[in-house]
Amino acid sequence: MKKILTLSILTLAVTLSSCASGGGSDPAAGKTNAQTTQAETTATQAETTAAPAETTSAPTEDATQAETTAPAETAPISLDSNASLKDARERIYESMRQEAMLDETRSAEMDGLSMTFGEATMNYTLATIGEEGENGYPVYIALHGGGGTTKDVNDDQWRQMQTYYRFCVKSGIYIAPRGVRDTWDTHFNPESYPLYERLLENLSIYYNIDTNRVYLLGYSAGGDGVYQISPRLADRFAAVNMSAGHPNGVNLTNLYNTPIALQCGEKDSAYDRNLETAKYNAVLYDLSVLYGRNGEPEGYEHRAFLHLGKGHAVKDNDVRRTEQTVLTDLDGWLENGQSDTENTNTNAVDFVSAYTRNPLPERVVWDLSVRAEQSDTETFYWLRAPKDVTEGVVVVTYDPETNTIHIEQNTANGPVYAMVNDEMLDIFQDINVTVDDGQTQTVTVTPSIDYIQKTIEERWDKNMIFVGELELPACGGSDQ
Repeated sequence: MKKILTLSILTLAVTLSSCASGGGSDPAAGKTNAQTTQAETTATQAETTAAPAETTSAPTEDATQAETTAPAETAPISLDSNASLKDARERIYESMRQEAMLDETRSAEMDGLSMTFGEATMNYTLATIGEEGENGYPVYIALHGGGGTTKDVNDDQWRQMQTYYRFCVKSGIYIAPRGVRDTWDTHFNPESYPLYERLLENLSIYYNIDTNRVYLLGYSAGGDGVYQISPRLADRFAAVNMSAGHPNGVNLTNLYNTPIALQCGEKDSAYDRNLETAKYNAVLYDLSVLYGRNGEPEGYEHRAFLHLGKGHAVKDNDVRRTEQTVLTDLDGWLENGQSDTENTNTNAVDFVSAYTRNPLPERVVWDLSVRAEQSDTETFYWLRAPKDVTEGVVVVTYDPETNTIHIEQNTANGPVYAMVNDEMLDIFQDINVTVDDGQTQTVTVTPSIDYIQKTIEERWDKNMIFVGELELPACGGSDQ
């Protein structure tokens, strides 16, 4: 049964025309400025080991049948203190969510388990498992194998993925999308990215999900998808698992705050998947050194499981959590084929479930060349850049103790903004903006209902709602 929340629609006591700043269609309303493709062939996935699990079938109720109570009398919305900003963000979100629930297009997408963007349609299955957590249901998105093959083969692979990881999930919403085309890049066609974003929006609107516990997993062509999707939508996921896929030269710079597991068979030599897994284990470590601080590696948490003697089928979904034998020295294995081994739990659901996303990390690394080109989303964590800004790297931190935003590097080919809210900084004090060369500026940000609404509409993520923004100065930084 569909998990519909039936909260009262809130009456906003402050209209858009009375916003403190900004307004209209300006996306920066509420701000104050401070100056190698390889074709994939079908491969057999590891066979699912079924085990009893508490599940319910995909929802069939019409979303428009959700009842809402009469509008409640509420106190006026105030934006005059940090405490009031938190209340405003929560109330505006609930009011907008209740209204969005009545949207006929969204309702049809949820009832039909299908969404269309441009010429591409994404079908999916949905199952709720167990009881929701304290902050709602975690979400597991599982991508099937297949890829550049026939429709029948891809449909069969999709059917397998509908249960492949499902029985390892103790509590959550399990989603299995069908690739939008029968192409090698079935899960990351250009239209795929706005469809994943739309899926997460709809889940936030119609279900009580924990947006800080959204996970992405994939096998074979689905592993290819995880490689490509995760850096472009890194701020959506708490952690990801790539199994038996190929990176196709992907840039993983944006995974600074997103843990990833890489799994492959030692003998899975088609397209050099085994070699690429070992190489990308090193790539992630090198990135942690490159973007580390004080001479220490930082970020890019990862684990590589190269399964001893296995081919394309590895055990990443064993419901009994039987320990698997994996190599421990992938650098040595790359150099001379030698490595010690260990026995460990390689269950992909267990790996990702250990992590919870921090929606407001104090440090963000954003490579603007890795963006989903057909998505309208301009934001990455608490940073925003117009869609035509597609070059350069931004490394920035905030410090609530000193009310400071510090830019280590900003080589973007256009404007980049820091979005702020009361959970990050004291909005009603001057915000210090510093750069590595010693320059310091102070700016003020005027909270805006219009801006709150804009950030809700872009992501529908209750944990990432902002009240205003400021423009970041350019900063050359080190040669990254």
